[in-house]
Amino acid sequence: MIPATAVAAGRAIKAVLIVDDEPAIVRMLEDALGVFRHEYAYKVETAADGIDALAALKRDRFDVILLDMHMGRMGGLEVLEHMERMQLRTPVLMLTGNDDAKASADALSRGILAYVPKPFDLLQLEHLLSIAVSSRADATKPA
Repeated sequence: MIPATAVAAGRAIKAVLIVDDEPAIVRMLEDALGVFRHEYAYKVETAADGIDALAALKRDRFDVILLDMHMGRMGGLEVLEHMERMQLRTPVLMLTGNDDAKASADALSRGILAYVPKPFDLLQLEHLLSIAVSSRADATKPA
């Protein structure tokens, strides 16, 4: 986990949940979040699959979720189903290494913010992440 105090440097801190069963992907995403150059710094928590992700979602509040589509014990679409039942409106960026049109359509119909193919374009990911946390901040402001 990236320590919040190490990356804050005067920027607002946003909580990110990275859910992926590939440790190398998780490390790469953690490293990328530490160097993105926009108005937010990130406090990162990780989960190796959907079951661990649901436990984290019950325990903590996140500003955005980076969610792998295909994982061993529980995949991303199942996590989205559970999030709907839990009435969680956290922005989700769905990550995938597969080009499955039906799964992509299912994820989009469940309200994900964006579908991000692997390997990642880090500039695109930085832009989408900024949009995701900004949309979360706007959604939580009083009307």
